[in-house]
Amino acid sequence: MREALDTYLRERGYEVTSYPNYDVLIAQLDPSEPTALVVDVQGVPRGEPGSRFTQFSQWLSRTYQDPETTPSLVYLLRKGSRRPHFHVPGPVIKKPFPLEKLGETLRSLLGDPTRTERAPFQVETDTNTLQGAEGAEHLTNIEANLLAYLMAHEGEILHPRTLLAEVWQYHDDAGANTLVRAHVSNLRRKMRSVLGSDEQLETIRGKGYRFVA
Repeated sequence: MREALDTYLRERGYEVTSYPNYDVLIAQLDPSEPTALVVDVQGVPRGEPGSRFTQFSQWLSRTYQDPETTPSLVYLLRKGSRRPHFHVPGPVIKKPFPLEKLGETLRSLLGDPTRTERAPFQVETDTNTLQGAEGAEHLTNIEANLLAYLMAHEGEILHPRTLLAEVWQYHDDAGANTLVRAHVSNLRRKMRSVLGSDEQLETIRGKGYRFVA
C-alpha cells in the first residue's frame, strides 16, 4: 500500500518521503519539512497506552506544539478497528479505500499542488465578449451561458446531462455528451486565444466539467 500511495502522490505533484515505521520516521524526519503527514495507524488493537502508535502520537504532540507550524495529519485506520486517541487531530480514512479518497483529502487540506496562477479574464455579458491579456473573442449565446453557468458553480463537477438541462433547457439527454463536448471545445479554443490557456475549464474524465478560477 505504501508503494501504491507513493506512486499516486508523486504523479499528482507531491514531494513524498516514505518511512517503514514510526521509529525510523522519528529518527530521520526534519520536523520543519512536511506540510502533511499520512500516518498508517498500526499496532493499536485496544488503543492501550503502551502501544507503538500511542507513543508516536505523543511524540507528534510534543514535536508540534505550535498550531501554526503543525503539518496536516491524515490517519489511515483499518475498518472495524477501535479508533485510538489522536494527540494531533486530523481526518481519518478507513482502509481499504480508493486512492483518490486520499487525494481528495489532501487537496482539501493543502490545495492542489499542480495548480498554477490562472490568467485573469472577464466576460462582458452585454456583448458576450471574453476579454483577456491577449485580446478578446466574441462568444455565442450558448457559449456565454455555458461559461456563466460553470463560473457560477465554481469547483463543482457538472455532468453533461446537468449542463444540457440547465444551459440548453433540454430534458431529453440523448446525445448530451456529444453536444456539450462540441460547445466546450469551442469555448476552450476561444479561452486559449485570449488567455493563452484553458486551464480554468477542467475535464473530469467520466464525470463532466469543472470551472476553477
